[in-house]
Amino acid sequence: MAKKQQIVVATWGVRSSFQSLIALLVALIFVAAVYLTQNNGKWLPPVQDMMKTENSGDQCNLFSGKWVFDNESYPLYKEQQCTFMSDQLACEKFGRKDLSYQFWRWQPHQCDLPRFNATALLEKLRNKRLVFVGDSLNRGQWVSMVCLVDSSIPPSLKSMHHNASLITFKALEYNASIEFYWAPLLVESNSDDPINHRLPDRIVRVQAIEKHARHWTDADILVFNSYLWWRRSQMEVLWGSFESSDGIHKNVAMPRVYEMALRTWSDWLEVNVNRNKTQLFFMSMSPTHQSSEEWGGAEDGNCYSETEPVMREGYWGRASDPKIMHIVESVLNDLKTRGLNVQMINITQLSEYRKEGHPSIYRKQWEPLTEDQISNPSSYADCIHWCLPGRWNKKRTHFPLLALLLIVFIVCSILYNESSIQRIHEDPNHVRHDQEVPIFYVKPNLPKTAPKDLDRFSRCNSTRKYSGWRIGWSDPGVKSGRGRVTSESCDVFSGKWVFDNSSYPLYNESHCPYMSDQLACHKHGRSDLGYQYWRWQPHNCNLKRWNATEMWEKLRGKRLMFVGDSLNRGQWISMVCLLQSVIPANKRSMTPNAELTIFRAEEYNATVEFLWAPLLVESNSDDPVNHRLDERIIRPDSVLKHASKWEHADILVFNTYLWWRQGPVKLLWSTEDNGACEELDGLGGMELAMSAWADWVASKVNPRNKRVFFVTMSPTHLWNREWAPGSEGNCYSEKTPIDWEGYWGSGSDLPTMRMVDKVLNRLSSKVRVLNITQLSEYRKDGHPSIYRKFWETLKPEQLSNPSSYSDCIHWCLPGVPDVWNELLFHFL
Repeated sequence: MAKKQQIVVATWGVRSSFQSLIALLVALIFVAAVYLTQNNGKWLPPVQDMMKTENSGDQCNLFSGKWVFDNESYPLYKEQQCTFMSDQLACEKFGRKDLSYQFWRWQPHQCDLPRFNATALLEKLRNKRLVFVGDSLNRGQWVSMVCLVDSSIPPSLKSMHHNASLITFKALEYNASIEFYWAPLLVESNSDDPINHRLPDRIVRVQAIEKHARHWTDADILVFNSYLWWRRSQMEVLWGSFESSDGIHKNVAMPRVYEMALRTWSDWLEVNVNRNKTQLFFMSMSPTHQSSEEWGGAEDGNCYSETEPVMREGYWGRASDPKIMHIVESVLNDLKTRGLNVQMINITQLSEYRKEGHPSIYRKQWEPLTEDQISNPSSYADCIHWCLPGRWNKKRTHFPLLALLLIVFIVCSILYNESSIQRIHEDPNHVRHDQEVPIFYVKPNLPKTAPKDLDRFSRCNSTRKYSGWRIGWSDPGVKSGRGRVTSESCDVFSGKWVFDNSSYPLYNESHCPYMSDQLACHKHGRSDLGYQYWRWQPHNCNLKRWNATEMWEKLRGKRLMFVGDSLNRGQWISMVCLLQSVIPANKRSMTPNAELTIFRAEEYNATVEFLWAPLLVESNSDDPVNHRLDERIIRPDSVLKHASKWEHADILVFNTYLWWRQGPVKLLWSTEDNGACEELDGLGGMELAMSAWADWVASKVNPRNKRVFFVTMSPTHLWNREWAPGSEGNCYSEKTPIDWEGYWGSGSDLPTMRMVDKVLNRLSSKVRVLNITQLSEYRKDGHPSIYRKFWETLKPEQLSNPSSYSDCIHWCLPGVPDVWNELLFHFL
């Protein structure tokens, strides 16, 4: 390949300034960080591997050790001195006489746990939200954390506030909060009431989490747990809403249903968490001690009357399920590969030893005990929760082990994030590399160097393996932050579809002379017109009401151009149909010009245009008619051919996605004059193309005189088993939207969304995002299906099986794309 124009960026691992910072830390904190990093989040039993530190040469596994009796330094506070102690955990208050459970110190085998100071913790939490999310065990850890700082804050400078599932402790002097949110299954369930949640039949919506997540979205530190409430052989799963009578219910075996819920949780984190702000932790399962024969006790006993820990190292009870632990490990490792680090706090093995640490019978009983229970105390012993205070470290300045481990990892995360940010600023392309070799970047969009334009007759003379070259685009004038199309008071992309046959459709299909036969579903035989009557309703606000005349005033003297594939062309047709009715026939015109088609309104001196560029960069599929080729070739480093047509537009609406989902692409770099191509998968090719496009936006767009929008992926509905388990089919014959919030189908590719999000994040305020993906996911009924013009004659076997040729990709008009344009109107 001919020599490329290059930017050379070399990254050489951890920088010396970061090493200096680490050298100032106590060895144990560094060990903890190394342990988590080098083990890639693995935390399955037994925990035996020792990690060596760079600075001290010591070896330490924080989670491998033993309990040591120490009655000189404990407890750190008296149970009755904590203003916010829970009656569920106050064992001494409810009659427990042997208090030795308070005097055991956890001692790692080859190191000591670090000291802690409540004031220092509050300084770390200054102006921050620390939120525990989960079940009563996480609530117990929250109570422990509150008790630790309680005595350090004067009564007038602290408060406790209850708001349904959210409980908030505030340290007013520090503007800090330590909060607990009740979500025992993390996703939505019929057990979400913080008080009345013990129901005989547990039902979970494994794909719905937003109801809970909106309460923790802006937290600075999030600590999750979820295990206890999943301990059953199967769970009833609901696809639909609890308010609707037509939801789909199915019993799903554990641990499959647990994994489904954790995947929903992880997807939410990936899309919504600010990686530069929020630190994430997951507590491993808290063990129970409900069968004393497991540690050599009586066959019919449990934790009742136990007064000391299990002393056999490596003890593991049956209640701690390795299958569940493998699932958590897999989910967290998958998140790590996607660039999101959730630190695991592995309390399972060390807590397994503490059979005597539970409340047993020494807690408030919410219901009167029966005579049979009173005569047999072990029958009502609580061997699940934990007494407070309990499980402490060795100095008077130390605190409960769970909270200690949490703070250790918070510190490590802060250091990790600071070093990552430092490396990002040092690397102008914001790409992190672990290998100690230079990384090379191609400078995109250079003046014309390719021997000729690509067209449908272009071919690769040879094909070889992808070289690994990346697009080294610059970002002059781009500010940090993210240019999202949302307002502070309302997210217009989060809502539901409401049937409204009085206001919709906004135009009549037959009255639009520019309607496409690919989208004219009624014209081609669709008799159920319900798809036209659905209005998008955001949860906490209203979309601006569509007004064609007002839109034309916004466009006066301007060029609005849609650039992309057939889905963007559908949005362009929708916009033309929405606008054309207020323009007299003799004052409007449509001028097709090869790949650029222009609708003009003379009175407003305005145009609404569509440019065919399905891959954004130059390709052999740029012919607007003859573009379906067996071999797809792109110039990954150049958008100049297309940009010459779009660069003078005032408002640009881009999309690209569908054409990258059709297998690998061939890369023919602009400097290659021998026709030698490289082959790359669709996602990798799309990332190169998006980067070349982003380089043009970053260097050419001034937001003061040019508005740029990017439309997120338009979902497909090719498999109805995704919304109707057990079915075989697609969007054919579907007549109503999906009615459960948070539905997500395989037609929307999350790795692609992550990549696009990364690119758009760098472009910041230069690009506005029209996030049409989730709202369009619900509209399985909105596709043409079989009701469109087909350019090739259908075969008899197709005609006998209509779903085999259904179009579940594009959208009927009037229909879903009209709402996309209402969103555009809302933000112009």
